[in-house]
Amino acid sequence: MKKTLQCAFFLAGMASLPAMAHVGYGGRDFGTFDNTYTTSTRIDQAVTGNYGWMDGTDADYGDSHKLRAYRFTLLESANINLTFEQATSQVTDHLGNISTSHLGLLPGFSLYQGLAHIAPMKADHDSANISLSNRPVNAEGSFRALTDWSIGNDPGDLNGTSVPASLSFFKYIGHAYDGSGFGSDGAPDGKVSHTFMNLAAGDYSVFVGGADYFAQDIANPNLQSKYGVTGTLIAGAVPEPETYAMLLAGLALMGTVLRRRLPRNTA
Repeated sequence: MKKTLQCAFFLAGMASLPAMAHVGYGGRDFGTFDNTYTTSTRIDQAVTGNYGWMDGTDADYGDSHKLRAYRFTLLESANINLTFEQATSQVTDHLGNISTSHLGLLPGFSLYQGLAHIAPMKADHDSANISLSNRPVNAEGSFRALTDWSIGNDPGDLNGTSVPASLSFFKYIGHAYDGSGFGSDGAPDGKVSHTFMNLAAGDYSVFVGGADYFAQDIANPNLQSKYGVTGTLIAGAVPEPETYAMLLAGLALMGTVLRRRLPRNTA
């Protein structure tokens, strides 16, 4: 069914896509972290359609226009928990128009080491010649949800110097998605969370989109609707209650030892 509707999806989507929508991190930079316990939340974001992440799991790749890219930087090895959940968001499009997004997102996300091009470099996009030349001819886009992938930009000019097009590379770390199917979190409640242990220092990208594969049906009245999403990152290890108990027991033991070592009055 999907192959026969590709042309229809493309035509339906063209009218609603932001002009020359590229990969960017505007409003979606969680920040820079060490292994100290820290939280960071990003609100008022949305994805187009409810299938963008899941579409990147099949053989013909996925359209990056249907996802939102987040980023963060680690200064040292750390544990990172990522949570994405449906939300009602105030969304501003490329023309400055503000609208309210839909609830109902089934979020899915993938974590990668690496970043897309950022200013002053030109932004990456699916239609760049270098992107087209580095994926199969009939692919819908460059996005891959379950493996490494790349996407590139256009040639540009930087301070009077010509800059050739180049690729951004994303090394797959892991993923999680909301739903009841195989490999999902088992609870289609509009929220998904996953902890990644001992991530190395470096720059990371997270691509977030819908996980409802059947939402691509051309008969879906919300095919091109905006679905709100809130993202939260927790960096660093949170001590478990058992850890606190062990710490207190250790302190009590040290106190006992010190009391036994103190000299007694012999008066």
